[in-house]
Amino acid sequence: MLGGYTGSILRVELTRNKILKESLPEELVRKFIGGPGISTKILYDEVPHWVEAFDPLNLLIFSTGPLTGTAVPSTGRHFVNTKSPLTGYLGEANAGGFWGAELKFAGYDLIVVSGRAAKPVYLYVDNDRVEIRDAKPYWGMDAREADRAIHEDIGDKKVKIVDIGQAGENLVLISGIMGEDASRAAARCGVGAVMGSKNLKAIAVKGDRKVPVADRESLQNCLKELANILSKDPNTRSFRKYGTAGYYSVGMDLGDSPVRNWTRGVFKGADKISLPGGYESVYVGNRACFNCMIACRRVVEVNRGRFATAPEVEGLEYQSLAALGGNCCIDDIEALVKANDLCNLYGLDTISTGSVIAFAMECYEKGIIDENDTDGIDLKFGNKCALIKLIHRIAKREGIGDLLSCGVARASQILGKETFDLAIHVKRLEVAMHDPRAFQALSLTYACSPTGARHMEGETVFAERPAIDYPELELSDLDRLSTKRKAEAAFKVQNLWSALSASGYCLLACATGTTAYPINLNVQFLKAVTGRKLGFKGLMKVGERIFNLRRAFSMKHGLRREEDTLPRRLLEEPLKEGGSKGSTAKLTEMIGDYYRIRGWNPMTGIPTKDKLAELELDDVAASFY
Repeated sequence: MLGGYTGSILRVELTRNKILKESLPEELVRKFIGGPGISTKILYDEVPHWVEAFDPLNLLIFSTGPLTGTAVPSTGRHFVNTKSPLTGYLGEANAGGFWGAELKFAGYDLIVVSGRAAKPVYLYVDNDRVEIRDAKPYWGMDAREADRAIHEDIGDKKVKIVDIGQAGENLVLISGIMGEDASRAAARCGVGAVMGSKNLKAIAVKGDRKVPVADRESLQNCLKELANILSKDPNTRSFRKYGTAGYYSVGMDLGDSPVRNWTRGVFKGADKISLPGGYESVYVGNRACFNCMIACRRVVEVNRGRFATAPEVEGLEYQSLAALGGNCCIDDIEALVKANDLCNLYGLDTISTGSVIAFAMECYEKGIIDENDTDGIDLKFGNKCALIKLIHRIAKREGIGDLLSCGVARASQILGKETFDLAIHVKRLEVAMHDPRAFQALSLTYACSPTGARHMEGETVFAERPAIDYPELELSDLDRLSTKRKAEAAFKVQNLWSALSASGYCLLACATGTTAYPINLNVQFLKAVTGRKLGFKGLMKVGERIFNLRRAFSMKHGLRREEDTLPRRLLEEPLKEGGSKGSTAKLTEMIGDYYRIRGWNPMTGIPTKDKLAELELDDVAASFY
């Protein structure tokens, strides 16, 4: 086995209370590197198209990359893959922190969970000791309360835990999986609901093993080079100081951050919640994930009043700030801290939660729903108390919260066709908080993603507005509002991000232009750790293979070509003010070139037989041809 891998998969079959340890096939490592690459191959092979998301036969896979748990900085992420209950297609989420590294220290690259426990359980992993334990005492607890209670009962502070809150238990389709005292979220695609459907409350891991490294001398040389680069880089210093929240004011200036359910390009209250700006009134410090030089996480608290929180809770990231803030027209930073913390406690995806509340607010203001439908809540845009009340109801599936807990696509289907244009989603997943009217390549990233409009599919913002130029990509001098070369940009960034995610990298640190983390060093780190000589072109080819496999999974499970589109609002309604005034998402001008570059059939959207053969996915081709 190459360096960077433990070489082991942990299989947990909850229906029969069975635990199996098996070897990680080297063929999977060679073709898909790790993380969501290997996980998707397992899902593709083992989950038939007729299996629904809450069927015990669906798999819930937790994975890491080969760099996770090593000395390579910014590689503390873990990944969760399953069939999504929200979209019906590939579900994927990832989170930072320390859990992924601890899983490697325990001796496992992946945990594959199947079946459904007869009663609430949690999984305890301590090196070779693996147990399915009773979780009935923790069922009904929020994610933070359960994390602390399990820690206390185990009696070991070194244990790292991921768990679900009440939203996952209640099968809320926009629920995620929380980690480390409800501070880190693998949030998107309803992965928390799948965990809840299996009666699995938590996974606690602990280990004392070292991750093998192929060439320690080369690794040390790369570490010194990176430390020297980042110590002099102003972007890195800015990212450390402001985190992702620092992009909010930038995004507003560019017309990139949605306002009032994606209808406006300017939010007058933006300064009150921006960092720097009103955010500073609640900001108390930084946190870092495993072995990270940057520490971009914000720590916040509200000491008193109706929006008071516990001391030193996790602060809003950019996506949460935009979704709960500007998109709902909420300009009270204390209310937003409370809303974000509630989402973390319940285990709700803040992007989808903010989006479905903004949708409900627009329905209310248009008279489609009224106070008889909203449990008496005044759902006007900007009502911060309504925001808080709806979060409680969504997590508990109470009143109107039951409707909204299913996401904007299903809610609009129930409310009727007059709401269809108000439901901003792609493939039933709420759109992440970057506007493709401001960055045209995002139109392709969102529309053609196998999981729906996730920002982690290949956020082209850094390439279309290059704060830092990545010469390997050959994408300099792009105009963000132009369609020129945007199919190429989306193709390259998606492939790069697929490969780097599979390696275990935090993309925010190493591939978004927020730091001067060079791509060539990413390649060198992977070689030093694994001993594999991929090179940049080889890395990009693996990324292309992973992306096409993920596409194939969703198409096998029902995805159709006509779903590669965007909401009409983004395609036809130009922004009337702001940094992208007059712009619409010009998807139709680019999608033909994108399909051609991808090697996808323009009529069906399926990767061609020749493309699948080129990518060594002949077994996948057999499913379609």
